[in-house]
Amino acid sequence: MQNHIKVLIFLVVTSLVGFYSCSNDFELTESGADIPIVYGMVSVGDTATYIRVERAFIDEKTSAFVLSKDPAQLYYNDITVKIRHLKTGKDYILNRVDGNLEGFKRDTGVFADAPNYLYKIKKNELNFIPKDEYKFIVNKSDGVILTEATTKAITPYVNEDITTPGPTALLSFVNNLDFKVRWFGDANAVIHDVKLVFNVKEEREGKFTDKAVTWTLAKNIDKTEYATKGRAFYEFMQGAFEKNNAIKRYFQNASLVIVSGGQEVKDYISIGQANLGITSSGEIPVYTNLSNGGQGIFSSKTTFTRKDIALSNATLDSLRNGVITKSLNFK
Repeated sequence: MQNHIKVLIFLVVTSLVGFYSCSNDFELTESGADIPIVYGMVSVGDTATYIRVERAFIDEKTSAFVLSKDPAQLYYNDITVKIRHLKTGKDYILNRVDGNLEGFKRDTGVFADAPNYLYKIKKNELNFIPKDEYKFIVNKSDGVILTEATTKAITPYVNEDITTPGPTALLSFVNNLDFKVRWFGDANAVIHDVKLVFNVKEEREGKFTDKAVTWTLAKNIDKTEYATKGRAFYEFMQGAFEKNNAIKRYFQNASLVIVSGGQEVKDYISIGQANLGITSSGEIPVYTNLSNGGQGIFSSKTTFTRKDIALSNATLDSLRNGVITKSLNFK
């Protein structure tokens, strides 16, 4: 007789610009099933790749929340994690490291936060080639494949790929006119986040401090352009800074950041959002591109950053004297 076991799995999955947590409930029909949980993103430009491999918590008598605090239940000790370059057939073995010692501390939550095991490979060991396919494989100690998935490495953007604003253009925000961002790149990059980071120096009683605020223009869009009214910039700045006459502010520069992900990321997000509307069932389907019942995602992404962008003189003047931001005391 089959035992139906309710398992709660938390996946930490990219939302491109940042990270979000998603919980999924699903039914298992076999007691004692071994289910790997994977989160992995390859990026041609990264100096190292880190992939999280964990396991589902399966026990008819003990809560998943209790089991998730036990590293012996959370992590495998008898697996090999590797990435295969499909063009050459060469396998690259990833090393298990403690993310807490690599600068990636795990937030305290439902999971054990120490150790924080991740699987790592450096760029000088595996240099991802744009547009080539790579297969992620988890083997058990007896050689049996626990799970696997395939993705294509996305070609990184170059400066000229971001055409609006151009590589040397100033940022210009006019109240009733559109501010546009437009870019072109690898066809495998199918979902995008766009943000602007504004760097400001604040002076209070003769002491200077640096402050950076991030404006997320677009999140999880599938077009390679975005437009918003210039007024939105001033409204964002108004909400991002404290109104205090004792603080003088000096705009320094801005950075434009575009993060793009592969088809697997788009599918994950699309499926996760499919049932979130007011007419939905309220149940979020489980997406995975892992084989053999594995849960999670293995995909590719790329991040472009253009730094040290200035504002146009007209925009600076509006920031200092415009009705929306005058109280912020920009100089």
